[in-house]
This record gives sequence, C-alpha cells and structure tokens, in this order.
Amino acid sequence: MIKDTNILFEEYLSLQENTRSIELKTGSSYKQNHYIRQHLTKVLLKDFKWQFWVTFTFGYDPILEEVEDILHKLHYRLDRRLVKHIKGKSFLTKEERSEWILFPELGGRGLHYHGFLKFNVHPSLSDSYYREWHWLKSALEDTLPKLERFLTNGGPIGFRHFDRRWSSLDELKQILYSMKEFCQGSSHSDQDPTFDRFAYTIISHLDWKPGPINQHRSSNKIENIPPRPNKKGPLDLLT
Repeated sequence: MIKDTNILFEEYLSLQENTRSIELKTGSSYKQNHYIRQHLTKVLLKDFKWQFWVTFTFGYDPILEEVEDILHKLHYRLDRRLVKHIKGKSFLTKEERSEWILFPELGGRGLHYHGFLKFNVHPSLSDSYYREWHWLKSALEDTLPKLERFLTNGGPIGFRHFDRRWSSLDELKQILYSMKEFCQGSSHSDQDPTFDRFAYTIISHLDWKPGPINQHRSSNKIENIPPRPNKKGPLDLLT
C-alpha cells in the first residue's frame, strides 16, 4: 500500500499493476476510482483522438451481458459498413478498425453507456452524408433496431451522438459527465461491490481484440459475428 498520500499521480500509477483484474494498491476505493478517472481524463483529452461522444441506452434495467454483446456486435457491424463506404478499399486491418472507449452508468432507467468513438479511416462522403456525423447517424439508425432482439427486456436501443468540440473545457465536461459515477457510492469504507464500473469500462482494442475485416469475405450476418473475446463462460464464473 502506498502510505504517502502526497505521492505524484503519475508516480503512483507507475507503481501499480497494469491490469484491471488486479485492484490498485490502495485501501480507499474512493481514491482508487479517483486515480482511474484522472488517468482516463488525461488519455481522452491528450492521447485518444476521438471524433464522437456517444450515449447508448437499452431500455429499462437491461442485463449487463446482453448489453456488452450488443455493443460488440455493433462495433463489428459499423466497421463492416465502413469498409463498404471507402472508395478504392475492400478491407480494414485490425489497426484500421474503429476504437471505442465506453463507460457504464446505472442511474435513471438502469445500465447505459457513455463513450468516445475514433475512426482510424474515414468514410467517403457523398450527397447523402454531408458530414461523418450524418454517416454515423444513418449507420446507427439502420443497425441498432436489428440488435434489439438480443435484449430480454425488448429495448428499445437508443442513442445520441455529438461531434468533438474544439473547446478543451467542453471536452472536459463531456469526459467528466461520462465518468460521473466512477466515485459515486464510495466512502471511507468501500464502494458498493455489486458493480465495478472500471471493470465494465470497455476499451475496444483491449477487450474485444478486433481482427481485420474484408468486404467480401467477412460475413455481414449478425449471427456470424465472431463471439466477444472477453465474454465469461460457465467455467470462468467458477474461478
């Protein structure tokens, strides 16, 4: 445990295990989540070149596993659609796949996700899509209704998406709003252990390990989308 409460934040992080499966070495869950939120805020402001701020909702009190599966399928379907809308290109390498960072929130009607999307390659725009915002709107409107059947509660799946602002203050407000529950419920004793918001934060390239997509060889059928790599099976729940 780090006993010096005045230790620099970056120095503190360098002493921690680089994995979300091991808790940060501090007895205070509030401090643990505060450090995590600080670090992710820095990443989103300086390092992760996102273009869109998004919110996805899944009806009243959806099941976590179903929501994670839907977001994984949505990521695949949007990238599959993207490769069809780039002139002169028929595949995406795994490095060209879009990158998502999504944060869970439980307030209101139950689990929903706020997050940030980054396109590493961009759709060819036309009269139908004046800006990438319009392309993404059309893609989400077309895809999300097809995924509602995977929700036990029936949905509906809703979304809102916004372009990245050029004001650092506006960006900071969006980031802090997305993570506003990271320290919620924490006290001098411990945070509610029933839902670890950091454990269920989604970082697409780490959690989903996306592979390349070929316009002609990669299936467009939802049923044939490769399974989510971080999905826990029955044996995982016993360990």
